[in-house]
Amino acid sequence: MNTENICKALYALPGGVVAPRKESVTTPIVLAIIGVTFLIINSTVLSDTADALSMTLLCAGIALIIYGIIAVMMRLNSSRRVPYDNEARSYMRYRERYYDRELVAALRRAIADGDIEAIDSMPTTNIAAVTLIEYRSSHRRAYGLYEYGEAEYRPLSEPKIINK
Repeated sequence: MNTENICKALYALPGGVVAPRKESVTTPIVLAIIGVTFLIINSTVLSDTADALSMTLLCAGIALIIYGIIAVMMRLNSSRRVPYDNEARSYMRYRERYYDRELVAALRRAIADGDIEAIDSMPTTNIAAVTLIEYRSSHRRAYGLYEYGEAEYRPLSEPKIINK
């Protein structure tokens, strides 16, 4: 999914309230530390009679460590930037929701009016016929509506930013 238009609209807000930043490495580091903790618990606390628990902690610990190391390396070496809300001091959360084609007019109207409650109350589906992309923080939300057709996503509306 190409979210470049939504991100450009966010970055163009006056005062630089949303800026592109590299993804944080905090979460993968914490997961790797949890994996190390599992291995320490496995080797020091558990006795040899707890085979199932010991094996579970061993596998989970190794998996978390490997994931954490790979994710940190990928994030440090990546040029990918994500929207960061400077006012909220947090990364904007990305979310995709899928709707039936019959709801396109209602979705366009709700996005144009900035009616977040109407958007949240519409029934979703598992088929990506119409996709609503949302970036949100505690201070603002940005929406983009896309339709899947002919092996590509086409925008159905301009990106809309709603300040709370």
